[in-house]
Amino acid sequence: MILRGVYYVLTNVRHGLSPEKLAAMTLPTIRTERLTLTVFTPDAIDALLAGNALRLNAITASAFPQPLAPPPLMEDMLPDLRDRLRKDPSQIGWWSWVVTRRDTGQAIGSVGLGGPPNDEGTVIIGYATYPGFEGKGYASEAAQGLMEWALQQPGVVRVAATIPPWNEKSMRIAERIGMRRIGTTWDEEVGDVYLFAAERGI
Repeated sequence: MILRGVYYVLTNVRHGLSPEKLAAMTLPTIRTERLTLTVFTPDAIDALLAGNALRLNAITASAFPQPLAPPPLMEDMLPDLRDRLRKDPSQIGWWSWVVTRRDTGQAIGSVGLGGPPNDEGTVIIGYATYPGFEGKGYASEAAQGLMEWALQQPGVVRVAATIPPWNEKSMRIAERIGMRRIGTTWDEEVGDVYLFAAERGI
């Protein structure tokens, strides 16, 4: 299922890439009814890890909650993600995105993929919101926007999510954006997890 109501804007904002690399690429922005999704770039990650709110807000055009902290579940992965994107800027868009309210400019969480599509054309999606922004449909809206963006990229035929059996909230979000449970798989940290997926054209 491809869900509607998402608009795509290509921006050429200077987010920690060399002028040569910036000249050869554009950075995607996804706009939904209430949210803007912008890619988490190396400079944005540096500013977040350094606790530099002013620089982070300027780079992302988002006001992050204070005290400044990474979105839930992201803290441990940020240094490796920054280094990966600096080494290979072509992977920008295939990892983490900042989710911002369009009306207030507040950063309310993150949504992301687990890297470029694998040999079978599958990408893995995940989502998280800062405390205080749960229960308002933001995670569903952001995940819907990124899922539709991903399904329109060359080489992607399926967007999947791996969800622990006890995480009923995440399962409801997956179902709400059009995913269906297709089986189980193994996660090294959690063990058996449910596998949800949506495919191009379904």
